[in-house]
Amino acid sequence: MEFVDGARPFRMDALPAEAQDEVRRLYEQLGGCRRDVRFAPGGWDLVTTDGLAVELDEQFHFTRYRAMTLRTQRLAALPWAEPYLEYCAQFETAAARGGGWTSPSTEKMFGASGPVGVFGERGSARAKQRALYDAMKDLAASVGVVRLARISIHDRVDGARVDDILYGRTTVDPQLLGVLLKARAHTPIGHGGRSSGHR
Repeated sequence: MEFVDGARPFRMDALPAEAQDEVRRLYEQLGGCRRDVRFAPGGWDLVTTDGLAVELDEQFHFTRYRAMTLRTQRLAALPWAEPYLEYCAQFETAAARGGGWTSPSTEKMFGASGPVGVFGERGSARAKQRALYDAMKDLAASVGVVRLARISIHDRVDGARVDDILYGRTTVDPQLLGVLLKARAHTPIGHGGRSSGHR
């Protein structure tokens, strides 16, 4: 499997109006506090030569905020939603480690963060932003704007964690990584295949 540069920014106006409305609803539900906010989720982590966008999600993505977005009706049917909900419940403590809890720009979007590691009333402005931007890309997949697959460092391939594979702590047959990627790919109707809702 070959990849091309996927860094071109994904923009809000790529989404149809109803999906843009959903982004704004999620922003409010996550505690968004600005009406003039500009959403800038960035580009895709990878794109295959046949056009599949791939997001590789590390530890910071798995929080109660991300779980909230994945429980919305439109996103709950995506092939990564079920395992990702499990990771949000299991690994939220790890999501607070290593920095990335808050920043001036994210606090402008969501208000002041609470103490590091305390997912309470204020929580983490950066984690809320990350959950919103992940949801924006998920919405793009759900409405057929993009073919998307999500892989997590917590996923396992032949018993090995993806994180360990990526850092060379263990090896697996590369074809098995391809199997996982195929299982996680959401191909909307109209993109040359059926909508992929399997887990």
